[in-house]
Amino acid sequence: MRKKSQVALIKSDDIQANVSKVFDLLGGVDNLIKPGTVVMLKPNVGHAEPADTSVCTNPEVVRAVIREVKKANPKEIVIAEAAAIGCDTEECFRVSGIKEMADEEGVECYDIKRDKDLVTVAVRGYRSNINKVKLPRRLLEADHLINLPILKAHASMVFSGALKNIKGVVQDKVHMDMHKKDLTMAMMDVWSVCKADLNIMDAHRAASGYSPHMPVPIETHMILGSKDPVAVDRVACEVTGIDTSGVSYFKVAEETGLGNYDMDSIEVLGHTIKDCYFPMWIPYIGDMSKRWPEYDVKCDGGCSSCQALLAINMEELKAVGAYDENKGMTVVIGGLNDIPKDIPDDKIVLHGNCTKKYLKDHPGAYHILGCPPNEPALYLTIQRHETIDGTGDQEDEIIRPCMARDAQVWHDYVFAKFEEYEKGNLTEGF
Repeated sequence: MRKKSQVALIKSDDIQANVSKVFDLLGGVDNLIKPGTVVMLKPNVGHAEPADTSVCTNPEVVRAVIREVKKANPKEIVIAEAAAIGCDTEECFRVSGIKEMADEEGVECYDIKRDKDLVTVAVRGYRSNINKVKLPRRLLEADHLINLPILKAHASMVFSGALKNIKGVVQDKVHMDMHKKDLTMAMMDVWSVCKADLNIMDAHRAASGYSPHMPVPIETHMILGSKDPVAVDRVACEVTGIDTSGVSYFKVAEETGLGNYDMDSIEVLGHTIKDCYFPMWIPYIGDMSKRWPEYDVKCDGGCSSCQALLAINMEELKAVGAYDENKGMTVVIGGLNDIPKDIPDDKIVLHGNCTKKYLKDHPGAYHILGCPPNEPALYLTIQRHETIDGTGDQEDEIIRPCMARDAQVWHDYVFAKFEEYEKGNLTEGF
């Protein structure tokens, strides 16, 4: 029988007090961090967005962790990150407010992407297409790694927390390879060779809605912590009302021995889940088959990631005014669908690696690679009538420019929907 995992859960308006209490509940910083050591902090700084958007880990939460770790007299504290594919890490540090805070605290911001001293680490017993991972020597040789995710809904994973955040230790090529086959499995493979000692989750202003690119921040005022990334993610879901049956990577993480998923195997310290409960708005969980009747949506066998991406992309079609003009299209996710042969190929979009088999009968259909695919790939493919999957130069030449072009109208659409949700006028299927 596995030993119970401890998860500290603290809620108040005082970020520093919350972080200090989480450390205390987990045994105290002197027992967690050895003196004279190099401590790497891995926040989520994947996109160039300011702190008030809740896209990145709150700089004040990172500051609070730095000040707590300093009590253990480490040799060095370093903030490490590799931003999302196509994003500049140094720009993300600056725009997010992390760089300014780090300078004030005398801490270095380290861009993993720019490091040329890489070590090839074998992933023994790998379960994805990632049998080897190139990681910076500096990261591997650090004495401690503290994972600092922000709690948020996530377009391609339903939920993002401790488990997903560690994906930011790899450079773009590995990151892209992880998406091509099976991102969930690849995440677990990276964890097997780069495991954090401690996970401190920023849930001070969690990100609901269509995160990570268009989140709606909510005032949750919580900090969570655990040595077990699976357990801290599970408690984060419980405290925000996320149905964990819709988060596919939990089962995989438990199977690979990364931690405890079952609440009976988790001890919550500090405040109770009931005391802190604050439901998040996550509008892409539920039955997708009849949500957009103007389209023929086939989603039998679709995973939670592709269902989330389906919902986000279909709503973004509405936001950019491309929904009505493309009605009648057949959109397919999952590998258990029946696609009639009489549907014209140019009316079919196949979303994800598991739909490749349908090309046998529909060789001219638009097939979007990825597991899961690039986040805006579906709506761009439908809108442009060409396959957009991020391969080649598409990320820089098409995807990023289109996201920038559509950002304001998508923002206005999402926040209008959130207002309807708060008023109780928005149903799950909208």
